[in-house]
Amino acid sequence: RLVVAQVDDESLDTNSGPGIIFLASKLFDSTRPMPEEKLQREVAYQWWGQTVGLKSFDDAWLSQGLAEWSAFAFRETNLTGGALEAAQREQQERALTFEQTASIARAPSALDDQSAAYQSIVFHKGAMVFRMLRETIGKEKFDWLLHNFLEQYRGKNASIDDFEHLTSQVAAENMRYFFAQWVEGTGVPEFTVDYQIIRTRAGKFRTRGTVKQTLETLRMPVELMLRAEGDNQTTTTKIEGKSEDFDFESNGQPIEVVVDPNYKILRMSDDLRVSIIARRGIEQMKEGLYAEAQQQFEAALKLDRSNSWVYYNLGMLYLEQRNWQQALDNFEAALNGTLKPTWIEVWARIKRGNAYDAKGERNRAVTEYNKAITSGINYDNAQAVAKKFLATPFDPKAVQSAELMSPGN
Repeated sequence: RLVVAQVDDESLDTNSGPGIIFLASKLFDSTRPMPEEKLQREVAYQWWGQTVGLKSFDDAWLSQGLAEWSAFAFRETNLTGGALEAAQREQQERALTFEQTASIARAPSALDDQSAAYQSIVFHKGAMVFRMLRETIGKEKFDWLLHNFLEQYRGKNASIDDFEHLTSQVAAENMRYFFAQWVEGTGVPEFTVDYQIIRTRAGKFRTRGTVKQTLETLRMPVELMLRAEGDNQTTTTKIEGKSEDFDFESNGQPIEVVVDPNYKILRMSDDLRVSIIARRGIEQMKEGLYAEAQQQFEAALKLDRSNSWVYYNLGMLYLEQRNWQQALDNFEAALNGTLKPTWIEVWARIKRGNAYDAKGERNRAVTEYNKAITSGINYDNAQAVAKKFLATPFDPKAVQSAELMSPGN
C-alpha cells in the first residue's frame, strides 16, 4: 500500500518515507502544471532509498540517480516519435550541463544538494550512467542486477562499492573500468567518423569507415546509424580504445553516419556545447539570475546564430522581465532559425501572442494564436493553450507566470 499525504506549502514540494509520499498543497492546484517527473521519482524512492537504504550520503547516486533513471525509463516506455527523441536529448543535455564540476561520487560532499549543479550530476548524469551500464552489460543482466540488488539489500544499507561488487558478479567481469570512468571521474568523449562510399557491382552502396573518440581509453558499445535514401540502418560497435571500424551496405544513396542517434551516451559535440551553455542559462533564469542567464544565452548564440531553441529561451527570459519588444524579436528569430525542436513553431507563436496581449495589441495577438493553431503541432498541449488565449487574452498580472506555461515546465 502506498499512502499519498497532502502537506502545507512551507515544506518541500515532494518528500517520501516508507510506504508514504508527502506532496505540497500547491501540487493539487489544477491551474498549475503537474510535475510528473518529480512524482515518478518519488514513487521510485520506495525501492531506491526506502527499501534499500544508504550507508552514507556519499552513496546518494544509488537512491537519487537510480530513482531518476527508473522514472525516465518509465517515461521512455510511454513516449514515441518526436516526444521520445526530445526527452532523450533533454536528459542527455541535463546530465552534461555541470559535468565538469564534480564526479558523481564527489558531488554529495562537494556541492549543496539543492544546487543546480548537484541536481545535474547526481540525478541526471546519474540516470544516464545507469542507462549506459544497461547498454554495457546488456538489458537481461542489468534487470537481474537490479533484482539482486533489491533482494540482497532489502531492509539494509548499501554503498556504491557494494553495488560495484554486485555488478561485477552479475556481469561476470571486473567492472572497475566502468565505475572509475563514469562514477568516480569526470570528462566525456567526443566522437568523429571518417568513411568512404563505394558502389558495388550489384548496384548497392558500401559505407566503410572508422569511428574515433577523444578519451585515452573507452570501453563502450556505441550505436551508429547510416542515414540513406529510403534505407536507414543501425548497428552497434564495441569501442575498446580510441577507434573502431564499421561497414554498412545499403540500397539507397548514403547521406551521413550518425553516432549515438538515440542519445544513450554521455558525450560531447558542437551542437551539445551550444545546448549545455543555454541550459546553464535556463537554470540561472529559474533562480532569478536574469543578467547571468542572458550572458549564457548570448554566448550560446555566438556559437550558433541560427539556433531556434536558444532564441526561444532568450525570448522567455525577456518575457519574464516584461520586456515585451525584446521577447517578440527573439521569438521571431526562433521562427526564422532551424525550428529545432519542432515544437518551437507552435510555442513561439503562442509566446508572441502573449507579448502582443501584454502590449495591448489584441489583433496581432489573435493573429499569432491562429498561426499556432494552423501549425497543427500539439506538443505539451499547445493547441488547447492557443485556443484558451484566443478566448481570453493573456494577462501578465495573473498569478501564473509565462514561464509556467512553457513546454517542459
